[in-house]
Amino acid sequence: MNINRIFEIQNKIVPETVDLLMKRYEILKVISMSQPIGRRNLSTKLGITERTMRTEIDKLKELDLIDIQSAGVNLTEAGLSLLSEIHDTFYYIKNLSDIELKLMEKLKLKRVAVVSGDAEKDAFTFNDLGKKAAEIVLELIKNDTVLGISGGTTMACVVNQMKRKKGIKSIKVLPARGGLSEELEIQANTIAANLAEKLGASYKLLHIPDNLDEQELNMLKNNKMINDVLEDIQKINLLVFGLGNAKDMAIRRKADKSVFNKIESDNLTAEAFGYFFDRDGSVKMQTNSVGITLDNFKVIKNSVGVAAGSSKAEAIYAISKFNNNFILVTDEAAAKRILEL
Repeated sequence: MNINRIFEIQNKIVPETVDLLMKRYEILKVISMSQPIGRRNLSTKLGITERTMRTEIDKLKELDLIDIQSAGVNLTEAGLSLLSEIHDTFYYIKNLSDIELKLMEKLKLKRVAVVSGDAEKDAFTFNDLGKKAAEIVLELIKNDTVLGISGGTTMACVVNQMKRKKGIKSIKVLPARGGLSEELEIQANTIAANLAEKLGASYKLLHIPDNLDEQELNMLKNNKMINDVLEDIQKINLLVFGLGNAKDMAIRRKADKSVFNKIESDNLTAEAFGYFFDRDGSVKMQTNSVGITLDNFKVIKNSVGVAAGSSKAEAIYAISKFNNNFILVTDEAAAKRILEL
């Protein structure tokens, strides 16, 4: 009997066990994010009476999952380890495999992986998203892989959760895009270099901003070093990318007012690779960007798109309408919202 079926039976016969598990998981999660934290503050955050919280704290202390100090409550090493394991079991408790199948059928994608929770509200879900994406990327890496990766906080999380891999020959990692005007840690160049280090791979960097005017871009593309990287980008056979809400990405790109007016007037919902899409997946606007093009995107053998949170639902839906030849890694909040669209 598989674990999914065991949880289904348990939920039918002793549903109070699952309810208690969920309650104690929430307590441990809030402690981990705010430690050290006092009981009264913990009660307020979770909407639980102080009396009930005192009972739960005593039990968690008895189980050696928390430590109580004068400054407040902290997780023990055992508590932190167990918290991660509980989060993993939610895939079965919430029957997320069923949501994956429904989402794959609706979007017609190659594969869908859904992690529990809402990455926009929960650091554990965000890390779980990165971990799941990293696992899928590692499965796809073979000898002679040319791997392209875009920038952003989600891609940085994927690389942070990536395990080191040895024994694969001739891997090259490239930034899939030029840089945006944002923190160095989430620039595509930085993320590509960090990923290459974990994979024991070679890498090249794209020393060019992603929001220059057309004349400036054309001049820089004639530079031999930059042109060599752009030629290698055409050879990418494994792409890892994020996608975003059109308005949010315009803000990240420090776009001028005309871009925001276009987003508003044409009801644009998604952005990827410097292109803006409406809900039906039609390209309505392109910024002066450099790197992966939409033609590349459609023909790359393996692509992994990573995006989560209900605010990304319409963006995911739109991109899948344009091209469904990719693997999606998302979270429960985005998945449920997409199924409602």
